[in-house]
Amino acid sequence: MLYTPFEENTVYLVGGGSGNIKHLTLESYSILSQAEIILHDKFMDEMQSYFPNANWINVGKSKGAHIKKQSEINALLMQYALEKKKVVRLKAGDPCIFARSSEEIATLKQIGVTVKIISGISSPQLLVSELGESMTHRLFTRSISFWSGYWDTNLKPCEIQNTDAHFIFMGMGEILYIVDKMLEHGREPQTSLIAASNLGRNNQKIIFTTLEKAKEDLTSFPLESPTLFAIGLNHLNYNLDLDETFFQNESFQVLRIEQ
Repeated sequence: MLYTPFEENTVYLVGGGSGNIKHLTLESYSILSQAEIILHDKFMDEMQSYFPNANWINVGKSKGAHIKKQSEINALLMQYALEKKKVVRLKAGDPCIFARSSEEIATLKQIGVTVKIISGISSPQLLVSELGESMTHRLFTRSISFWSGYWDTNLKPCEIQNTDAHFIFMGMGEILYIVDKMLEHGREPQTSLIAASNLGRNNQKIIFTTLEKAKEDLTSFPLESPTLFAIGLNHLNYNLDLDETFFQNESFQVLRIEQ
């Protein structure tokens, strides 16, 4: 097993992927094994039994339910770092994608603490790996973008149409508005939309639909947070063999919406 020594005067921002231990990198596992304090996001405590020597502190956030405000998380990071504890900030997915890591990094640098980042598997990677597909295609999907679901109501058409495909994080509350905006700004009604909740966990669900059918389908099959939306992965229509064997895979649940 790879061993990475925990450096002094350093806080580690570690990506925990889905919270499933199998999605941790070897370096992440090594650092977590040495941690004394683990400030963790929602669902990350599913790995707590693997690292029982640390003090696990839940600082997870979801829309409308913040156990700790960001300012309080920053204060805890400073407190434990100044106490010379071995501190890990364990984040869902990858710590550099919509994880407020910039604020935590700035806070720790202000008190002279070094920050090291260990990447994790993000939800777009989990989605395409579950489908056995690629995120890009050299003919159909040459560009992708990541968007926060807290959508800017003043977006102009050129700002929406800038890539072939869009991954929408934290978009449960505004996805229908986002769909309307994309249609309004020229996306084809048959553009694919995939909605995936609880990726990488036993209760994951994946819905296949299109922009024109999204309102009906997403209302008929409500999903739990966190849900990732992938819009415009049109190459999957050409590559995926969505036969009965695929949909009977017991490791996850897929709700197929006929297009």
